[in-house]
Amino acid sequence: MTDITSIVGLNKLQELAAPGKAASSGDIGGRFAESLKEAIATVDGMQKDSEAAQAAYARGEEVDLHDVLIRVEEAEMAFKTMMEVRNKLVDAYREVMRMGG
Repeated sequence: MTDITSIVGLNKLQELAAPGKAASSGDIGGRFAESLKEAIATVDGMQKDSEAAQAAYARGEEVDLHDVLIRVEEAEMAFKTMMEVRNKLVDAYREVMRMGG
């Protein structure tokens, strides 16, 4: 099984917010964007892996149903987690815009 924290890149995002690391805002923004891209790519890969396992099972290939179901659930959980992170980022953006305007 895959650790959900690593799926959505939260370990990398926590590193960016670690105290004591002096970095420019551009550096942090670039690393944040890269971490976000990696997390999205990981979730996309999990979705594709899940779809491939389902298709193989549907074709009658010798695929363990339990493995297929685990892949589907992992992909679904990763997607839901990614959407929650996205929602929090949108909320934070709106809050910053509200304070500035």
